[in-house]
Amino acid sequence: MVRLYYLKVMRLNATPHSIALGAACGVFGGCFPFIPGLPLQTVIAVLCAFITRSSKVAAIITTWVSNPFNWLFFYYVQYKIGTFFLPIEVAFDPNQWKVTDFMEIGWQGVTILVFGGVVLGIPLGVVSYFIAKYFVQRYRRRKALRILARHKKI
Repeated sequence: MVRLYYLKVMRLNATPHSIALGAACGVFGGCFPFIPGLPLQTVIAVLCAFITRSSKVAAIITTWVSNPFNWLFFYYVQYKIGTFFLPIEVAFDPNQWKVTDFMEIGWQGVTILVFGGVVLGIPLGVVSYFIAKYFVQRYRRRKALRILARHKKI
């Protein structure tokens, strides 16, 4: 499944810069807390991709950097970052956190998680830009070499 999404991003018809910037937007958007019923991550990623004039498809695909398998980890990191910077008290213990607790933390807790997501998303987005650009350029270089090698055989 990861390989499928990797190939979808690599085969996009856009410049490596546009794809990498779209991927960075997607990773940034994926760092926001998932709120059931709201496509917050995708909306943020696509909005960032429109603003930066980058690949919207790459942005949508890479929002899956946060997924149901690691949401609790992301929430925990966002909570720790948010409470470090914001003087807001939320009554729950993140060490014994359950998914249902997220629904009960209210707007103060959501504020902590969203702020933590922004602080987490910026450096992860920057790093993902350079990683994505490297892999797109490498993929295209190898593909061009394969095509050249095939034409020389003919």
